[in-house]
Amino acid sequence: MKLENYWKDKFSEMADSKNEDYEISIWSKEGLEAYIKYFLQYFKPCIKGDNSQMLVLDIGCGPGVFSKILARQGFKIYGVDFSPGVIKVAERKSENLNINYQVASIYNLPFTDNYFDKIICLGVLQTVEDHETAISEMRRVLKKDGLLTIHTLNRFSLFPIFRKSKRISPKRYNPFNFRRLLKENNFFEVKLKGIYFFPGSLNFLTDFILKYKIFKVFNLLFPVSMFLSHSFYIEGRKK
Repeated sequence: MKLENYWKDKFSEMADSKNEDYEISIWSKEGLEAYIKYFLQYFKPCIKGDNSQMLVLDIGCGPGVFSKILARQGFKIYGVDFSPGVIKVAERKSENLNINYQVASIYNLPFTDNYFDKIICLGVLQTVEDHETAISEMRRVLKKDGLLTIHTLNRFSLFPIFRKSKRISPKRYNPFNFRRLLKENNFFEVKLKGIYFFPGSLNFLTDFILKYKIFKVFNLLFPVSMFLSHSFYIEGRKK
């Protein structure tokens, strides 16, 4: 549990000392903005005119960034995080929205079987040691035909080459192995998409790709373009 304890302590420290969502989430400002834009593009087919009957679980909700976005779209949102300090921040930042926040482990979610219509787990699995158990637990609380959406770091990205860090490195995954893992866990309609984010002075490339929807072309060529994908977005439905 060394990896998880490290990140739990780190997120709790940020919740106590920082105020901005991107700081608490340990992302850059431009990085969080880009992830939100990609999420809205990829999750768009799930957003209907009336979402009031849809129960959504946000696992690793952090300060509530994506919980708040979906709550404003009318979804019924539950948010869980392993850091009590982070949950307190999320509650404070979401006081005008009806979001049920709880402290919980991704390995032991406090919900009955087949409970949620959709689950989002964004930027979380790189901080856990046993991702297979985590996926099994998410599947347990998801309804039949329910949608699981995961965003996590890409092992083949060129991004880490240009970035040095003294902290414990998060886990990175092979996107194609991850797709196979979901299928082995009885998910179907599994779709793999890239998050083409360029940091610092190259951030204009991120904006360009999003503005002109070039990410759609990159996704068609993913075996080649995956090296430009900082992380990946994958979704599947439960059989």
